[in-house]
Amino acid sequence: MMGTAEVALVISGAAFVASAISLWVNSVMPFRLRVSHDAPTFSLYKITPEISGDEEGRTWWIPSFDLGISFYNTGRLPGEILDLRIVAKFKGHRTTRRYVFYPKWIVNYPQFQELHAERFEWINKAVVREWYSFLLKGQSEKELHVVLETDRWEQRETGSMHLCLQYIASAKREWMTAAEYEFHVSDDMFDEKATYTAHDEKVEGLRKL
Repeated sequence: MMGTAEVALVISGAAFVASAISLWVNSVMPFRLRVSHDAPTFSLYKITPEISGDEEGRTWWIPSFDLGISFYNTGRLPGEILDLRIVAKFKGHRTTRRYVFYPKWIVNYPQFQELHAERFEWINKAVVREWYSFLLKGQSEKELHVVLETDRWEQRETGSMHLCLQYIASAKREWMTAAEYEFHVSDDMFDEKATYTAHDEKVEGLRKL
């Protein structure tokens, strides 16, 4: 049997361990990121010669995704959200066509939603600021509605695309995949002022359970 001194030592050691764990949890628990978001919505903005003033009479399109996204730091130490992107790959073609959409603007979603068909209107009225990396304090959350774009399309790009939503943060400094989607670009999208939401197979699978 342990004596009084040994018992006191064990209790003291346990208290020290509990205190150290509490200190780590409450003060030095590292940056740990959780990301939640909705499915990206796709828009094609047609730029005619009347809009651009192109002397050769060329028309092109600006492909664009927007989505609401939330970053939550469950740790106590701060960390930095460095960047976000959607990697889009067309499938079923001999030459793989790959486009990377990077965040361009943070928008006021109600205004953006109201004016989404009129590109220059929402740029003037709904843009809050341009995208840039930001610091996320411990136990804090940042909610954003982001517009992501790639280079303009000089011709109609149609077919099935695989979309990969990714983010990069200071914790690992490597691209992490948040979600994957399937999406089809049809010819009629190039002339319609409409939005199209990407298909999330995992969510659809859960709804069938």
